[in-house]
Amino acid sequence: MTPEQLDALTLQYLRAAFEEIEDRLALDWSPGGLEEWSFQLNERCHEISGALAWGDLKETLGEAKELAPSADEQSQRKLARRMLEVKLKAGIAELSALSGEPLSRPPELRRISRPAPEEHQPAPKPTPRVSEVARMYCEERIARGTWTPKTALQNEKIFEVVSDLLGDRPIAEITKANIREFGLEIPRLPANMAKKFPGVSPRDALEKAAEGAGVPLLAPRSVNKYLQMTRSLFAWAVEHDLIPTSPASILRDVEEGRAQEARKNFSDEDIVALFAYIDSIAPEPYGLWIPRIMAYTGCRMGEAAQLRKADVRQEQDIWVFDINADSEQKNLKTDAAARLVPIHPRLIELGVLEFAADCEEEFLFPEDMRYTPNKTRSNVDKLSKQLNRWLRNAGVTDKRKAFQSFRATFITRLKDQQVPDYQIAEIVGHENDNITTGRYGKSSQLTTLRDVVAKVTLPI
Repeated sequence: MTPEQLDALTLQYLRAAFEEIEDRLALDWSPGGLEEWSFQLNERCHEISGALAWGDLKETLGEAKELAPSADEQSQRKLARRMLEVKLKAGIAELSALSGEPLSRPPELRRISRPAPEEHQPAPKPTPRVSEVARMYCEERIARGTWTPKTALQNEKIFEVVSDLLGDRPIAEITKANIREFGLEIPRLPANMAKKFPGVSPRDALEKAAEGAGVPLLAPRSVNKYLQMTRSLFAWAVEHDLIPTSPASILRDVEEGRAQEARKNFSDEDIVALFAYIDSIAPEPYGLWIPRIMAYTGCRMGEAAQLRKADVRQEQDIWVFDINADSEQKNLKTDAAARLVPIHPRLIELGVLEFAADCEEEFLFPEDMRYTPNKTRSNVDKLSKQLNRWLRNAGVTDKRKAFQSFRATFITRLKDQQVPDYQIAEIVGHENDNITTGRYGKSSQLTTLRDVVAKVTLPI
């Protein structure tokens, strides 16, 4: 990304921030509400200042990647820091305005160039419609390998909804007023729209959902996916000179609630009931071992299912699961997912080493449970449905508890043992955005991670 492009995106973000301030200042505040907002804003400014002092960019790094999806990592981090600086600058200006002073706009927002005489103004160039821009955007992401076929299909369907709700006009004609209305409509969309209202356009489905009482609506996480993809689309249009600024920059994610509430941990009672059921039906080896491996490593279902015999090995005299993508039939969610996970002592007691050693195939588990040639489906769709069916049959009916809850349970139990976040991230394959322990820190010793894993106790 060139310095000029970085400046342009920063200015765009700055302009949007001060437009939001003006909108808030024009609200009909009650004295109590105004005082509470001032207090919250003051706290936010202190938080942002601390983040800048520590180089902690995680608050804005996701937004920076959306605004500049094609930029290199270093440019995205530069943009993320500038966005933090804009937030602090805007917060300080708003606090001053709330104390009775005129809103002090940055000099760069006060530089308004005079328009050329009307007779010399060039006619605006026609721009492609929203659906056409979405098509070009998707083609680029697919060609660059950024999206898997499954992700591409999901996002293409999202853009079909976005295009329909925005009227599929030329993208340059979309205003902030259109985007504000769009932002209010997305949370009112019905869940599973294509199944609930087959053959109906998103606009008509929206109206039908409003007419029918009790129609389930999109979950907050799904709403945010629509908003995030819309911001990315318009940012891409800016980057490719289709529009000068992004009206979608005003979209803000809705509150999803705490992550713990979205995916609930298993209790000891849940785990006992599940494994009692699994043992009672005496399933094939995949049914016996994949749940146990997930429980004692916190790994993703696909990571456990695609283990090969060679991936159960010793490293520095420590038995590990080698989580990798060293095969055409293996894939990882992120680069950080490639890792060595020390095998829990309880798994060794249960006989996982003997199971792997006795396996006659390259992979430990059947192909249909770990791979599908259908690129629009998850490799573990069949396995996931089977395991979650067993979970419900075992009496664990809370929908916030699914087989992937083993990952959340494992992480929570490590936190309960006061294990540092960066070590948990190394074990479960999370990205570590901390500038000290992530970017410049070294990986923990396997002996340390072995001792950490052993801290987890489960009734299995």
